[in-house]
Order: sequence, then C-alpha cells, then structure tokens
Amino acid sequence: MTALSLFAPRRFLRLLASDAMNIARDPMLLFAIVMSLVPAAGFYFGREAMDAAALDTFGLGGFSRYVAPIVLVLPAMLVGWVTGFLLLEDRDDGPLLAVDVTPVGKGGFLAYRIIATILVTAAITLYAAPLVVPQAGWGTAALLALLIGAEAALAAVVLPAIARNKVEGLALTKLTNLASIVPLIAVVPSPWRYLAGVVPSYWIGELLQLSGMSYLPLPAVAALAIAAHLGAAAALFWLLGRTRG
Repeated sequence: MTALSLFAPRRFLRLLASDAMNIARDPMLLFAIVMSLVPAAGFYFGREAMDAAALDTFGLGGFSRYVAPIVLVLPAMLVGWVTGFLLLEDRDDGPLLAVDVTPVGKGGFLAYRIIATILVTAAITLYAAPLVVPQAGWGTAALLALLIGAEAALAAVVLPAIARNKVEGLALTKLTNLASIVPLIAVVPSPWRYLAGVVPSYWIGELLQLSGMSYLPLPAVAALAIAAHLGAAAALFWLLGRTRG
C-alpha cells in the first residue's frame, strides 16, 4: 500500500466512513459538522427579516450583503476545526506515530485528511452559494467552493502546526475563528484595504465585491486569492513539518 492507494474510491470512502464514526461518537465534533450546514439555510430564510431590522434600527439597507461572506466562510472554520482536532487527537494518542511507520506514512494520511476536508467544505459551499449569493454565477460559485475548501484546509493544518496538544488547540481556535470576519474589510472603499490580503479569507469578501469601488479586475482578484491561499498553505505545511509527532 502506498500513499496514493488511499485515494482509490473504495478505500477513500472507507476512511471517510471511519472518520464519520469517530466524529459521531464525539458530541462536540458532531455538533460542529451539523452547524456547518445551518448558517446558509438560516441566512436564506432570515434575509428579509434581517434587512428590515437593520433598516429600521440603523437605517442601513442591504445589511445581509455584508453578512454573506461570514456565512460562507464559517463552515470552513467549523469543518477545518474538526479535522484539526482529529489530527491533534491522533498525535496525542499515538495513532499518527503508528501510521508514520507504514508504507502510507504520516504525509499520506495527512494528505487524505486535508483532501477530504476540502471536498466536504467545497460541497457545503456549493450547497450554500445559491442560498447566500444567488446573484453569483456558477463560475464564481465554483471558485468560492475551491477557496473556501482551502480555508478549511488551512484551519485544519494550523492546529497541529502550532498547538502542542488539544487544550492549546481549543485556545488557538478562538483566534483562528477571527478569519471568518476578515472578509468584511473588503467593504472599505480604499486601496489600503488590500493590505488585509495577507489573510487569505479576505479575498472571499473581495470576490463578492462588498465595496462599491473596485481597483482590480475580477481575474486579478481571483489570481491573488489563489496565491494567498497557496502561500499560507506552504507556510503552514512547512511549520507542520518542523513539529514532532
């Protein structure tokens, strides 16, 4: 068996089923997965009431437009946290060390977990996009699915890359969750807002064109978004490679 053999359809699905059973046994992890499906539906059914309340209270029209990127990114934080926590458990309890001496290796197992995380989150995004941003075409929805899937992968890798145990992982989660509100910086009608582009999730807000003033064409925004996610992934995987276990 090699690392690539993990991605044979039957074996990949078997591993997914095994992870699903592990998640189902832990109420906290199961709750996070279920909650990743809730925001889009809640947004869809509550959009009109939200906009009406914001208009009456603050005189702000189209408030739901600013909530949309948070609704899209939040599932990535939840699914990524579940994967990261599973990786921390496997490292703390020993299974990850055992896998490292097999032909699959720790790298192969990590690749399976990350790709599974991306696929699950991308599927959730494709379900959520028509509910949250119905004005976006399928091309934009597909790009959002790719980028938000990458967001989940980053949220997963940052836990074992930085946290030394599950307690530190829970504390770190409070910080990483701030990434879900960074897309709102794209509202700022100034080119200085692009400084926030070092945080990959910022580009989700830019793709949704939250500001009425755009300084870059959409293809350039898409390219920068992909570059930011790839750069962050390279840095985190390098950091993960320096950690023990």
